[in-house]
Amino acid sequence: MHQSHSLRLNVTRRLPVATLVLVAFAIVVSLVPGMANWLQYDRLAVAHGAVWRLFTAHFVHCSYEHLFWDALALGALGWLCEREGVSRFLATVTAAALAIPLTLSFAQPQMLTYRGLSGIDSALFALLAALIVRRAIAEQNWPRLGMAILISVGFALKIGFEVSTGGTLFVDSTAAGMTPVPLAHIVGGLIGLAFAASHQIYWPHDNQRWSLE
Repeated sequence: MHQSHSLRLNVTRRLPVATLVLVAFAIVVSLVPGMANWLQYDRLAVAHGAVWRLFTAHFVHCSYEHLFWDALALGALGWLCEREGVSRFLATVTAAALAIPLTLSFAQPQMLTYRGLSGIDSALFALLAALIVRRAIAEQNWPRLGMAILISVGFALKIGFEVSTGGTLFVDSTAAGMTPVPLAHIVGGLIGLAFAASHQIYWPHDNQRWSLE
């Protein structure tokens, strides 16, 4: 009985519960008619006190294709980041969720509405990549370091493509009726790097090793 109980606890710890909740919320929002318009970032609505939209806007999407790619990235990146530490994962998501629309509201005053998880996904990608790079250097694991750097360069090139072309790689923005916002990905990436840099100072109880086990 005791061994069975321990096994259940161990399985529960391995499940990315917070990530699953966030992905499920994004899916539910897309299935309930009218909810998207109530939760998306709307400049005028926020100015009149609907501040919840700063956070919920990230879980609203312009099409099912948009939702699929954003939720897939959140599921994968969130799972890996959550295993590194739930507290840092949630703090990164919360900081990115608030910083992105606030930054966009000042830097892009012409933007009236905003939807999508890609900014938060960018924050989690940067967080995970930075932690892997740091650990690879500490362990002198040069193949892992090279792979992490290569993937990070690919991420930077993706943002460069978005800035230069005004399009996206994975979603047909024209068909979805949306305008890509590369600045959201840049802000998200900076948030992720900031939380990775604060790892040893503010997150002493997080896991010390990165693995897929």
